[in-house]
Amino acid sequence: MDDIIFEINQRDLLGFVLLLAFLFVPIGISQFLYKGDPAKPPLFDRLQARMGLGSINSGLLFVAIALWTIIFASLVMGLLGVVWSFIMSATPQSSEQTWDWRFSLAKMAALTATLGAVVALPFTLIRLTFTRTQTETAVEALFNDKINAAVEDLHAQRQVSVKVTDGETKTHETVWQDDVTRRNGAIDRLEGLAGEEPKAAPRIARMLSVYVRELSREHPPKTVPTSDERTVLQNWVRALTPARSDMQNAMQVLGRLKETTGLPLDSGEIDLTEANMQGCDLAGLNFSGAKMKGVQLQGANLGEAQLQGAYLSRAQLQGAALWGAQLQGAKLGWARLQGAYLNGAQLQGADLSGAQLQRADLGQAQLQGAYLSGARLQGAYLNGAQLQGADLSGAWLHGANLVEAELNGANFDWVKLHGADISEATLDALTSFNGASIKGSALKGVDFTDSTIKVRLLNSAFGDATTIIPSGHGPDHENWPERWSKEELDWEEFNIQHRDFQRSIGQDPDNPA
Repeated sequence: MDDIIFEINQRDLLGFVLLLAFLFVPIGISQFLYKGDPAKPPLFDRLQARMGLGSINSGLLFVAIALWTIIFASLVMGLLGVVWSFIMSATPQSSEQTWDWRFSLAKMAALTATLGAVVALPFTLIRLTFTRTQTETAVEALFNDKINAAVEDLHAQRQVSVKVTDGETKTHETVWQDDVTRRNGAIDRLEGLAGEEPKAAPRIARMLSVYVRELSREHPPKTVPTSDERTVLQNWVRALTPARSDMQNAMQVLGRLKETTGLPLDSGEIDLTEANMQGCDLAGLNFSGAKMKGVQLQGANLGEAQLQGAYLSRAQLQGAALWGAQLQGAKLGWARLQGAYLNGAQLQGADLSGAQLQRADLGQAQLQGAYLSGARLQGAYLNGAQLQGADLSGAWLHGANLVEAELNGANFDWVKLHGADISEATLDALTSFNGASIKGSALKGVDFTDSTIKVRLLNSAFGDATTIIPSGHGPDHENWPERWSKEELDWEEFNIQHRDFQRSIGQDPDNPA
């Protein structure tokens, strides 16, 4: 079989190259970012936006417009040619000339119809764009009407008849009261609208935040008892209930918005500054990044809530349930958390400087890298807490329970640990006790081998043979504190001797402060 050789002349090659350039060069150019004035985009971009084709690749659109221009020009030139030949042709005399004349008419009609369709194409696209824009505007207007209707119901009121006694005369008077049922319905509708249009979530969050803050002015929080008795605070907290059901409902919707929409909210969209949230059930809800400065959350249930990065400075959280809550990076400076339940809470990197945490439960809490400088932790329960790298400088830990706590790298400079129980806690060479006071503390099972703590400081505390003093020494070493037991005591006997030691140095075992 003879070989078949394909030959491409220069004209064909040039045509092929020009075709590729025509198709791909505009697409490539469209990939380069425009670096001019954003307020004055190129003419082509403005034309593309005006036609409602902004989502289409500008290069492809350029190719389409160029093809349309070529087709339009070809049809116009063809039609003009047919018309000119038709005009210049002689009157048909023969049958063959008659058929040519009829064919010219057919070509003229076909070209005219095709040209009309081509001319109508951009106008059809523009009309479709306008129709789509009108539809979107109508849908947006309908959605706004739904939101406005819900917002109107947020201040719904109803007329009720109440008894009025004037001396011996009893009458009925019609008064206006807040329609809490309709308001709850409005709040639920707003949540549904957020799910329908997630982009409206920030707007709805701001509305509900204002609603809660304004109602908090009408329904101020109850006064916290001043008694130091633990049972007094506990009984007061147990009796707390939400000020109103619609307030709690609004807070719960705010805490569900991120889950409802699947979109994050910007920090501060939820603003509950100084709101009255006493006794509310907010367990498992998401308030990460929320503004909650000075919020009243006494007795509230925030178990396993998402509060990462929340602004809770000077918040009132006495007796609040925060077990398992996510508080990483939260701002809790000078917050009041007396008697709060923070067991298992995630507080890595949280700011608790100056916070009031007396008698708070922080058992198994994750406090790595937390900032607790100047915090008040008298009587706090920190059993098994993770305090690696935490800064507790200047904190008050009188009578605190730090049994089995992880204290590696923690800063205890100038900390007052009078009567604290640090038994079996773990520490290392980076755990600092400069200027600290551990008078009357229990140190059973603590290994100070690598610690830089001074032996004279240990003399003010109490340990037994399970305690290892710096440099790994035991009871037989000359630096062994004189009043420490040289025997390994069981827990019951250790507690007895520890309390006796506290009394001997003038410290009340039940109130080391």
